[in-house]
Amino acid sequence: MKKVIILLGAPGSGKGTQAKLLSEKFGYAHISTGDLLRALAGEVTADPKDTARLAEMKRGKLVSNELIYKLAFAEISRHLAVGRGVILDGAVRTVAQAKKFQSFFQGLGLAPEIAVIDVRISDEVSLNRLLYRAQISQSSRADDRREVIKKRIKEQGNKAISPIVKYYEKKKLLRQVVGEKSIEAVYQDILKILGV
Repeated sequence: MKKVIILLGAPGSGKGTQAKLLSEKFGYAHISTGDLLRALAGEVTADPKDTARLAEMKRGKLVSNELIYKLAFAEISRHLAVGRGVILDGAVRTVAQAKKFQSFFQGLGLAPEIAVIDVRISDEVSLNRLLYRAQISQSSRADDRREVIKKRIKEQGNKAISPIVKYYEKKKLLRQVVGEKSIEAVYQDILKILGV
């Protein structure tokens, strides 16, 4: 099985759920940049430059690529060093990031060890799933409002990830699964792709 699994998908596609299932089954590290950023926020000994970049993000600016690379590459390296595979969940958000991650893995001699899986759902299904998730969690979070969810889909949905999908297609690394099936059916489709 490949050492590096990169999951792509619109918000609500279930890529986080699939990453957790795969991580549990194979003992791989589940790496989410959101989790890394949250961990950094609670770190007392964090580099002041990193905490300043994090503060900018909290004010609505995009997270700097440098911070994403620093956190993600350190975490990936830590797991690979002990022979553990990695699953990247929503870590690649632009073509520039895809190229940087590809270069990083090539530098480690892992280019043949990469599988990229796009968990494909329509933007309409994405919206409905996120609205439902907000409703059942009875959340009062600002990012669970319809307008905010629509904005998130516009920024991170199919149109936004399309150039990344094309990049990985050209590299002959991309496979797609229909993410609108049940969690178990999507999981089984991913296992088939991974050859297990």
